[in-house]
Amino acid sequence: MPKISIITPAYNCEKYLPDAVKSVLSQTFTDWELLMIDDCSKDNTYRYMKKLAEKDKRIRIFQNKVNSGSAATRNYGVRLARGEWIAFLDGDDLWREDKLEKQLAVIERNPEAEFLFTGSAFIEDDGMTIAHVLHVPEHVSRRKLLGQNVISCSSVLIRRELMLEFPMPEEEGIHEDFATWLAILEKVPRAYGVDEPLLIYRKALASKSGKKGKSAQMNWQTYIKAGVPLKQRIFCMASYTFHGLCKYSLLWWRSYRLMMGKERFKKLFLMLMTALLLFLWTWTFSRAWFEQYNFKRIIGRRYYFWGYVALLSLYLALNMLVGKVFSAFRVIHQQYVEVILSHAYTAVLVNGGTYLELALIGRWKFMEHITPMLAVALLNFLIGIVWSVVVRWLYGNIYPAHEVLLIYGKQSTAPLEAELQRRSGRYHLGARISLEEGREQIAREIMRHESVMLGDMSAEDREFYIRFCYENKKRCYCQTSLSDIMLMSSEKVSLSDMTLQLFRNCGLTVEQRMAKRIFDICFSVFVMVLLSWLYLLIAFYIKVVRRNPVLIKRECLTKDGKHFSQYKFNGRHLLITTHLDELPQFFNILRGDMSVVGPYPETVENAVKYGKNHPEYSYRLSVKAGLTGYAKVHSKYSSSRSNRLKMDFYYIQNYSFAMDLGILAATLKVLFEPKRK
Repeated sequence: MPKISIITPAYNCEKYLPDAVKSVLSQTFTDWELLMIDDCSKDNTYRYMKKLAEKDKRIRIFQNKVNSGSAATRNYGVRLARGEWIAFLDGDDLWREDKLEKQLAVIERNPEAEFLFTGSAFIEDDGMTIAHVLHVPEHVSRRKLLGQNVISCSSVLIRRELMLEFPMPEEEGIHEDFATWLAILEKVPRAYGVDEPLLIYRKALASKSGKKGKSAQMNWQTYIKAGVPLKQRIFCMASYTFHGLCKYSLLWWRSYRLMMGKERFKKLFLMLMTALLLFLWTWTFSRAWFEQYNFKRIIGRRYYFWGYVALLSLYLALNMLVGKVFSAFRVIHQQYVEVILSHAYTAVLVNGGTYLELALIGRWKFMEHITPMLAVALLNFLIGIVWSVVVRWLYGNIYPAHEVLLIYGKQSTAPLEAELQRRSGRYHLGARISLEEGREQIAREIMRHESVMLGDMSAEDREFYIRFCYENKKRCYCQTSLSDIMLMSSEKVSLSDMTLQLFRNCGLTVEQRMAKRIFDICFSVFVMVLLSWLYLLIAFYIKVVRRNPVLIKRECLTKDGKHFSQYKFNGRHLLITTHLDELPQFFNILRGDMSVVGPYPETVENAVKYGKNHPEYSYRLSVKAGLTGYAKVHSKYSSSRSNRLKMDFYYIQNYSFAMDLGILAATLKVLFEPKRK
């Protein structure tokens, strides 16, 4: 005979029953029987119950002749039960896998225990977790239970003799389970609680307990059924109302936030925070302007209202532009080194440019009246750092890491999981599931998670899960393929009532190539003139001190597979670590072999080797090789060739001059970052 009989009344719960039964089958305590009783469901509940019973002999199924309600169905199950203990589990609720084991452990410590219950966690009707837990006391008496019903029916474990002696009242208008607990606690001194969320209660909107007005009325009738005197009844109702407001207001708020989708408010939150930072920066400059510069003897004339508006608007616009280029406002998931560098560059460039503007207006000598602007730059840098810390803290508390379900195939997911772990502030790997589990099981897992990440899989499976996530409003991350990148950069063409996507492989347009070449020449000349002293110093060190050839060269590939000699300083560890060994490549840029921004130049030998494993490798040769590039600033040293190829291809397909400027700005930050593994 089984030790525990689990009774599950089921009415039109085909949608939820698989999860409920799975939570029973996964229990660490296995000496049980499951009695599922169909209360004349109108869907396929009973048919599904038959399939389950065929798979596990511990499952027994029954069907009421007429619809009898949950109380009568549970009483029927108690009479059919063969176990010493009775546990109830509604068809739409779930258990944690150690629920029965932990309750039996309480019985071992307290042999007199005959009535037990647990805490609860909550999920939405669609399976989404609500960040709320209902805690319970270590034990509760009848007197305490009158003020607040903390015993959820699906959490109960009780001796069968008690349920036979005190069957649930089969009448409408009361909470039949609450009335039963009150009756039992007149005989049993206390019920023992396990303060852990071992029950997962589904907050179904259509349930009678979900209608709080009606529930309060039913509670009043339950007190009458239990024989509670009028004065005590009034006091108990007041206590019930107070505890109910505390419990359900918090539950409602967390459920509401989940239902509305926090994603909708993220951009608004970040926009408001960015506006605050821009206001603080502009306010700092305005104080310096009014107190230090807005005098005729300094600026040459005195400005008034519209002059102030123009000057402060220009300063605000400059902060927006430079801050965007250097990602000063995107601080949520950056490393702290990146945050510091972003705000340092923004403060220096904006306030340096503003000083030059004021110097031209006031016709100052260089470095004259510079102290106030230095103070503004320093203060704005500090404001930016404090702002970043505060925004990251607020964002982390308001929008915790996404709970991610990883769906994987045959390939290893170790690199992806390591990256998720590194970005734990943004993603939390909640569960993994193999494609071998089947679409039905995977679909149920998807419904329990906020976000889904797709690993390697066939195009057919990928399309199925993307569609499923879209239909059910789930965030879905999938690794991009080269075809995806082509699709993102394709052009829509309308043909009568059909829409076509146009793909081209033309590289950059003539205008883009001309603008890029002019920029390459101007930027290279500027850098070489600015750093001419450094070129001479490094050359002297290598030739005279180290007694080595100054330059080394490698045979590399550039646009259209053309061979060229790439120059580098013959440097040791320090030059390589600081990337100073790459300075001679500006000569390659002037000659037209390379661009400032483009895919990394590979040697001929490496290109041949990589091309054998990646036939698409030649795609990156549709533009010139670059000193820096999209893959160089966004990848890690451990990134695979395949991932770097996708980044290069993305750069080529989505090229713009603004992207080049963004990559240059990111390069300045990468130069000072620790080595990214």
